[in-house]
Amino acid sequence: MRCMETEKAIMGRRSVREFIDRPIPEEVISQILKAGAMAPSAMDAQPCRYIVIEDKKRIKELSDKVKARAGVIGVGARFAERMKLREDVIFHSAPLLILIIADKGDWSEIDSALAAQNMMLRSYDLGLGSCFIGFANMLRSDRATLKSIGFTDQQELYCALVFGYPKEEKKQKNREAKIQDWIK
Repeated sequence: MRCMETEKAIMGRRSVREFIDRPIPEEVISQILKAGAMAPSAMDAQPCRYIVIEDKKRIKELSDKVKARAGVIGVGARFAERMKLREDVIFHSAPLLILIIADKGDWSEIDSALAAQNMMLRSYDLGLGSCFIGFANMLRSDRATLKSIGFTDQQELYCALVFGYPKEEKKQKNREAKIQDWIK
Protein backbone atom coordinates (compact mmCIF):
# COMPACT_ATOMS: atom_id res chain seq x y z
CA MET A 1 0.00 0.00 0.00
CA ARG A 2 1.34 3.42 -0.86
CA CYS A 3 1.02 6.56 1.21
CA MET A 4 0.51 9.97 -0.26
CA GLU A 5 1.22 13.39 1.09
CA THR A 6 -1.90 15.35 1.92
CA GLU A 7 -0.93 18.24 -0.33
CA LYS A 8 -0.45 15.95 -3.32
CA ALA A 9 -3.92 14.45 -2.83
CA ILE A 10 -5.57 17.84 -2.37
CA MET A 11 -3.87 19.36 -5.41
CA GLY A 12 -4.20 16.31 -7.64
CA ARG A 13 -7.74 15.08 -7.04
CA ARG A 14 -10.17 16.14 -9.75
CA SER A 15 -13.77 15.17 -10.46
CA VAL A 16 -13.82 12.15 -12.76
CA ARG A 17 -16.82 11.39 -14.94
CA GLU A 18 -15.45 8.63 -17.20
CA PHE A 19 -14.53 5.25 -15.77
CA ILE A 20 -13.26 1.97 -17.14
CA ASP A 21 -15.56 -1.01 -16.68
CA ARG A 22 -13.71 -2.62 -13.76
CA PRO A 23 -15.16 -3.51 -10.36
CA ILE A 24 -13.55 -2.09 -7.24
CA PRO A 25 -12.32 -4.72 -4.78
CA GLU A 26 -14.22 -4.88 -1.50
CA GLU A 27 -11.09 -4.17 0.55
CA VAL A 28 -10.59 -0.92 -1.40
CA ILE A 29 -14.23 0.07 -0.80
CA SER A 30 -13.69 -0.65 2.91
CA GLN A 31 -10.72 1.73 2.96
CA ILE A 32 -12.83 4.47 1.36
CA LEU A 33 -15.58 3.93 3.93
CA LYS A 34 -13.03 3.98 6.77
CA ALA A 35 -11.82 7.37 5.54
CA GLY A 36 -15.41 8.65 5.75
CA ALA A 37 -15.77 7.27 9.25
CA MET A 38 -12.61 9.09 10.34
CA ALA A 39 -13.98 12.50 9.36
CA PRO A 40 -14.69 14.99 12.13
CA SER A 41 -18.29 15.63 13.11
CA ALA A 42 -20.09 18.11 15.34
CA MET A 43 -19.76 17.03 18.97
CA ASP A 44 -18.24 13.78 17.64
CA ALA A 45 -21.76 12.50 16.95
CA GLN A 46 -20.63 10.55 13.85
CA PRO A 47 -24.12 10.64 12.27
CA CYS A 48 -23.13 9.43 8.80
CA ARG A 49 -24.33 6.13 7.43
CA TYR A 50 -23.43 4.75 4.02
CA ILE A 51 -25.42 2.99 1.35
CA VAL A 52 -23.00 1.21 -0.97
CA ILE A 53 -24.32 0.32 -4.41
CA GLU A 54 -22.31 -1.74 -6.89
CA ASP A 55 -25.27 -3.14 -8.84
CA LYS A 56 -25.05 -1.39 -12.23
CA LYS A 57 -28.74 -1.93 -12.93
CA ARG A 58 -29.70 -0.30 -9.64
CA ILE A 59 -27.35 2.64 -10.24
CA LYS A 60 -28.91 3.14 -13.69
CA GLU A 61 -32.42 3.02 -12.20
CA LEU A 62 -31.47 5.73 -9.71
CA SER A 63 -29.95 7.77 -12.52
CA ASP A 64 -33.17 7.50 -14.52
CA LYS A 65 -35.20 8.64 -11.50
CA VAL A 66 -32.96 11.69 -11.10
CA LYS A 67 -33.27 12.51 -14.81
CA ALA A 68 -37.06 12.24 -14.61
CA ARG A 69 -37.17 14.60 -11.61
CA ALA A 70 -34.81 17.02 -13.34
CA GLY A 71 -37.20 17.12 -16.29
CA VAL A 72 -40.13 17.94 -14.02
CA ILE A 73 -38.47 20.81 -12.19
CA GLY A 74 -36.55 22.00 -15.22
CA VAL A 75 -32.82 22.36 -15.51
CA GLY A 76 -30.75 24.84 -17.42
CA ALA A 77 -30.42 24.52 -21.17
CA ARG A 78 -26.89 23.21 -20.70
CA PHE A 79 -28.21 20.05 -19.04
CA ALA A 80 -31.67 19.71 -20.58
CA GLU A 81 -30.48 17.85 -23.69
CA ARG A 82 -28.13 15.61 -21.70
CA MET A 83 -31.02 14.53 -19.49
CA LYS A 84 -32.77 13.07 -22.54
CA LEU A 85 -29.93 10.67 -23.32
CA ARG A 86 -30.34 6.99 -22.53
CA GLU A 87 -26.86 6.77 -21.05
CA ASP A 88 -26.16 7.40 -17.40
CA VAL A 89 -25.38 11.12 -17.35
CA ILE A 90 -26.03 11.35 -13.61
CA PHE A 91 -23.76 8.69 -12.10
CA HIS A 92 -21.54 8.41 -15.19
CA SER A 93 -21.76 4.60 -15.40
CA ALA A 94 -19.46 4.38 -12.40
CA PRO A 95 -18.98 0.93 -10.87
CA LEU A 96 -19.58 2.25 -7.36
CA LEU A 97 -22.10 4.69 -5.89
CA ILE A 98 -21.96 5.57 -2.21
CA LEU A 99 -24.78 7.58 -0.68
CA ILE A 100 -23.99 9.37 2.56
CA ILE A 101 -27.06 9.62 4.73
CA ALA A 102 -27.76 10.71 8.28
CA ASP A 103 -30.62 11.42 10.61
CA LYS A 104 -31.95 14.89 9.91
CA GLY A 105 -30.13 17.26 12.21
CA ASP A 106 -28.52 20.65 12.58
CA TRP A 107 -25.03 19.52 11.57
CA SER A 108 -25.66 16.40 9.49
CA GLU A 109 -25.18 18.10 6.13
CA ILE A 110 -21.80 19.51 7.16
CA ASP A 111 -20.72 16.25 8.78
CA SER A 112 -21.64 14.38 5.60
CA ALA A 113 -19.65 16.79 3.43
CA LEU A 114 -16.60 16.31 5.65
CA ALA A 115 -16.91 12.54 5.29
CA ALA A 116 -17.33 12.90 1.52
CA GLN A 117 -14.12 14.91 1.17
CA ASN A 118 -12.16 12.34 3.18
CA MET A 119 -13.55 9.58 0.98
CA MET A 120 -12.70 11.34 -2.27
CA LEU A 121 -9.15 12.12 -1.13
CA ARG A 122 -8.61 8.52 0.04
CA SER A 123 -9.95 7.13 -3.22
CA TYR A 124 -7.46 9.30 -5.12
CA ASP A 125 -4.70 7.87 -2.94
CA LEU A 126 -5.91 4.38 -3.91
CA GLY A 127 -5.75 5.17 -7.64
CA LEU A 128 -9.47 5.77 -8.13
CA GLY A 129 -11.40 8.68 -9.53
CA SER A 130 -14.43 10.16 -7.81
CA CYS A 131 -17.13 12.74 -8.32
CA PHE A 132 -19.61 14.41 -5.98
CA ILE A 133 -23.05 14.16 -7.63
CA GLY A 134 -25.18 17.13 -6.63
CA PHE A 135 -28.04 16.15 -8.97
CA ALA A 136 -28.67 13.10 -6.75
CA ASN A 137 -30.25 15.41 -4.17
CA MET A 138 -33.31 15.40 -6.42
CA LEU A 139 -34.03 11.98 -4.94
CA ARG A 140 -34.66 13.53 -1.52
CA SER A 141 -38.38 13.95 -2.21
CA ASP A 142 -38.74 10.42 -3.60
CA ARG A 143 -39.14 8.70 -0.25
CA ALA A 144 -40.37 5.42 -1.79
CA THR A 145 -37.17 5.05 -3.79
CA LEU A 146 -35.03 5.99 -0.81
CA LYS A 147 -36.81 3.46 1.42
CA SER A 148 -36.25 0.79 -1.24
CA ILE A 149 -32.49 1.19 -0.79
CA GLY A 150 -32.46 1.24 2.99
CA PHE A 151 -33.46 4.71 4.18
CA THR A 152 -35.61 5.25 7.26
CA ASP A 153 -38.12 8.09 7.67
CA GLN A 154 -35.69 9.96 9.94
CA GLN A 155 -32.84 9.94 7.44
CA GLU A 156 -31.90 12.35 4.69
CA LEU A 157 -29.66 11.99 1.66
CA TYR A 158 -26.80 14.46 1.99
CA CYS A 159 -24.09 13.35 -0.43
CA ALA A 160 -23.82 11.02 -3.41
CA LEU A 161 -20.37 10.00 -4.59
CA VAL A 162 -19.29 7.85 -7.52
CA PHE A 163 -15.99 6.01 -7.69
CA GLY A 164 -14.12 4.04 -10.31
CA TYR A 165 -10.88 3.60 -12.17
CA PRO A 166 -10.53 6.68 -14.40
CA LYS A 167 -10.37 6.31 -18.18
CA GLU A 168 -7.72 9.01 -18.27
CA GLU A 169 -5.75 11.03 -15.78
CA LYS A 170 -7.11 14.51 -15.18
CA LYS A 171 -4.71 17.44 -15.28
CA GLN A 172 -4.00 19.31 -12.07
CA LYS A 173 -5.44 22.81 -12.02
CA ASN A 174 -3.81 25.81 -10.46
CA ARG A 175 -6.23 27.78 -8.34
CA GLU A 176 -5.72 30.69 -6.01
CA ALA A 177 -7.71 31.51 -2.89
CA LYS A 178 -10.13 34.38 -3.52
CA ILE A 179 -9.62 36.38 -0.37
CA GLN A 180 -12.59 38.57 0.41
CA ASP A 181 -10.84 40.36 3.26
CA TRP A 182 -7.88 39.78 5.57
CA ILE A 183 -8.34 41.33 8.96
CA LYS A 184 -5.25 41.72 11.12
